Amino acid sequence: MSAFDRKSLGQFWRFLLVGVLNTLVDLVVTRLLQGGFALLTNALLLTYYIPKVIGYLCGVCNSYLLNSAWTFRAERRRDAREIISFLLVNGVTLGLSLLLMYLFRDVLGLAGAWDAAFAETRFGRIVNGNFFCTVLSSGIALLVNFVGNKILVFGERKRRSA
Repeated sequence: MSAFDRKSLGQFWRFLLVGVLNTLVDLVVTRLLQGGFALLTNALLLTYYIPKVIGYLCGVCNSYLLNSAWTFRAERRRDAREIISFLLVNGVTLGLSLLLMYLFRDVLGLAGAWDAAFAETRFGRIVNGNFFCTVLSSGIALLVNFVGNKILVFGERKRRSA
């Protein structure tokens, strides 16, 4: 295994740990907002999608701080290009996540299937079908986000200096 491969593997594991923390921040904020908004309205936009956007943005802030300080420390620049690239990659990732949420919930009907199977269980009361679709979409988006950050956000400096 070459040095680049070991470095990338180490970065992936650090990114994964940061990603787990970001995902927890995202999902906790999302779930709290989904529950809070559900007390006020049953409008799908406010009880499903808006909480996801807010939760994701909280995770993005955490992500930039930890990934630039720890995961990609050697490659970071903390300049306007890096921050803009980071925001663009995360914007695309958020769009993908929302698209997957829609696909899983409304096209494939996974939320309804989840609720039918688990609604009467203690676990099903905590993790409803909508939240299951949120978690599933977040996991897939994590992989896309790593590749975007590795190549587009934190990878440019090394190519320029090589």
